Amino acid sequence: MGGLFGVVSKENCVLDVFFGTDYHSHLGTRRGGMVMHGEDGFTRGIHNIENSPFRTK
Repeated sequence: MGGLFGVVSKENCVLDVFFGTDYHSHLGTRRGGMVMHGEDGFTRGIHNIENSPFRTK
């Protein structure tokens, strides 16, 4: 099951997004990641989790 969680803030909210997401429950079954939009545009980190021990089957 994939999921989406977001935060809108005038302050830095990277940690709010990271800890606000129930990371292991909301990951897809093959890829997981986060995207942030700052002054320089979008920054993303997407990871292959196909071999992760926490991956949902």
